[in-house]
Amino acid sequence: MRRVVTMYQMTAGLILGILSLHYWPSMPDYIWLITAMIIGGAIFLYLRIVFVLVFALGGLWAWWHAADYGQTVNRLPQERENITIVGEVRSLINHNILDNRFHFFVKSVKERDLLRKENMQLHLDWPEGPVLRQGQDWQLTVRVRRPSGRVNLAGFDAERYALGAGIHGTGTVLSGELLSAPDSVSLRQRFYERALRLTEGLTHQAYLLALSFGERDGLGQDDWVMLRDSGLAHLMAISGLHIGLVVAMGWWLGGRIRGGLPESNWLGWLPLWLALGLACGYAWLAGFSIPTQRALLMSAFCLLLIRCGIVWDGLRIWLVVLAVCLLLDPLASYSAGLWLSFGAVLVLYLANTGGIRRRKGMRESLPVVWRETLRVYALLQLILLGLMLPFQWIWFGGISPLSPLMNLMAVPWVSLVTVPLVLAAVSLMAFPSLSGLFWQWADHSITPVVWLGELAVGGWWPLSETVFAGLLIAVAAVMIGWFLPWRQFVGLQLSLLIALLGIRAWYQQQVLPPQDWRIDMLDVGHGLAVLIQRQERAVLYDTGIRWPGGSMVLSVIEPVLRAQGITRLDGLILSHADADHAGGAQDAITRLNPDWQRSSDHRARFAPCVRGQAWRWQDLSFRVLWPPKRVARAGNPHSCVVEVSDRLLNPDAVTTVLLTGDIDAISELLLAKLEPRLKADILLVPHHGSQTSSTQTWLQSLDMRYALVSTGRYSPWPLPSAQVKARYLSRGIDWLDTAENGQIRLRIHQGQIDVVRYRQDIRRGWYQTLFRPSSVDCCR
Repeated sequence: MRRVVTMYQMTAGLILGILSLHYWPSMPDYIWLITAMIIGGAIFLYLRIVFVLVFALGGLWAWWHAADYGQTVNRLPQERENITIVGEVRSLINHNILDNRFHFFVKSVKERDLLRKENMQLHLDWPEGPVLRQGQDWQLTVRVRRPSGRVNLAGFDAERYALGAGIHGTGTVLSGELLSAPDSVSLRQRFYERALRLTEGLTHQAYLLALSFGERDGLGQDDWVMLRDSGLAHLMAISGLHIGLVVAMGWWLGGRIRGGLPESNWLGWLPLWLALGLACGYAWLAGFSIPTQRALLMSAFCLLLIRCGIVWDGLRIWLVVLAVCLLLDPLASYSAGLWLSFGAVLVLYLANTGGIRRRKGMRESLPVVWRETLRVYALLQLILLGLMLPFQWIWFGGISPLSPLMNLMAVPWVSLVTVPLVLAAVSLMAFPSLSGLFWQWADHSITPVVWLGELAVGGWWPLSETVFAGLLIAVAAVMIGWFLPWRQFVGLQLSLLIALLGIRAWYQQQVLPPQDWRIDMLDVGHGLAVLIQRQERAVLYDTGIRWPGGSMVLSVIEPVLRAQGITRLDGLILSHADADHAGGAQDAITRLNPDWQRSSDHRARFAPCVRGQAWRWQDLSFRVLWPPKRVARAGNPHSCVVEVSDRLLNPDAVTTVLLTGDIDAISELLLAKLEPRLKADILLVPHHGSQTSSTQTWLQSLDMRYALVSTGRYSPWPLPSAQVKARYLSRGIDWLDTAENGQIRLRIHQGQIDVVRYRQDIRRGWYQTLFRPSSVDCCR
């Protein structure tokens, strides 16, 4: 018993020590580290607790990996710069899709010694480049930069993704020269290309490649929506479920072979080695992704324990495997794959511990067995939906309530029919005719799964922070009631009551008081998107850009709104027609269904946004100051300038916000004459801080406290202008820039303005100083 407790202490301490990396505000220096080790050692000697020592060692190991990663990133230029590198293509390349992005492992840098140790992974884009293949060596001239991404309340976090994937920088290839022979490619790429040829023309080729090689680049936007809404995304990849299936097949096959051979000690290990060999081969096809690593390690542990006759409980195996995975790569804790994979296994273990299994003493007739199996399987799917809720919300912002039903029907079919057919097709690729036949059968087997998934399209439930908190406490209550006789424990009842009161208090903090309102300048790179919010309703000023297959509305604006429980807009205002301001207008109309729309140019179903227009919304006053008339197509000088104030809400302490779009110097001077006493506590800096705007005359006519500018860190335009920024700072105005601060939130309470910068105040972490070395921790 003492050994079991010690093992739990060691594995738990190691895991928590490594995960402490997530709570470091900055990289510790050597003095801090030595001090912490001395204190930790003193505590260990005093208490003699294994947990404390292992926790300290785990933190030290995580720090060493973080420092190694940071050292490599620091050798890249702080700003975009051209360098020449030599290295190897690491991505599997699908020549049938128009995707020019790939991972490149850098072995050396030609011009100067940027790397003392030649070990760097870059994520590169080569527009209109040649056909690449995994395993080729290239010399590339690239424009490289450190990882950078947008930081908002919700949406994809590119910086966190780069950290979890071990990517040290991103860039664009300007030119390149192949150094290795054209046919010098990896064996995995050769297998992949053969599979591409054999599956060419099949309806579900992208799904077949995902199941065989773990590559999902061929899936389109509609495919991802279907997989998300149905909860079947985990099936269309080489996951732990598929590795476990291969292990079971190998173990069964090894047992049959051993039974037909003479008795021998070494043959007793044949099922284990065959099972692990097949699983390693399948994981190799998947590039040894994190879910396959977890499945391989867990399978190896379980098989070894079975073979040696050692009995371990599932939680101990789970902890050991998680500790090993984190030891191999502590930074993998920043990736979604690790937590979704280990989370699902933990939920299944808890379900089994909680009694979700076949009842004992039942009649073994076939109908009864099938009915009982179906009951257990359905309960498991419901439990997975409920207990995986925290992971789903953290990484995806919502859940698919139809996923239990979809998985109930799809998982057995894919596991028992599709995956074996795919494995047979891969194994027989040396015989094209026979392999092609299995590929066709596998393609047909996916058809009902895709049809089933399409029925769930539109069934995704995005969850706001408030709803998530309520669901989380409900899940916790169910867990406590499931595992413990909680009615008999007054302490547990009190704990639940305190938790409910805490969530209620947290909810009250999130909801703005009746007199308060909020301005959010979202981080959309070079573009503009501003939300005006009050009483859980919102108006949007500009939409940011759009690109083929996506827009800032889909990737930033809609996720931010839904995270706050807002599913539609009350109003949409377009300042002018430029793509970085109005590119996502159609997506905003389609997805967010605004009640009213205004613009300064002639657009169908848009009301005019010209001088003289005024309206009220949620007791806020909107007044249009510019332009004087509508035009056919609104350019920068015709930007719709809107004054938003709370004079009706807070007549004794009025706060005014001025939204200016991209007006130029001439428009500013004319507006200064029209509005000589204009007040703007919060000013949207015109034209992203360009030298064509923010004239001295304009600034002198305004009385302001905060200047907000929306820019992208690596925008092709050098904005904001240093001269313009200095002009604001010299007047004592607080300067807030999305390129440095991420999303900027200003909460207005009876004349008081509270500022929240998401990069510095919300998502602060040790890696921020690597990716944003020039960031300042102040408003000015």
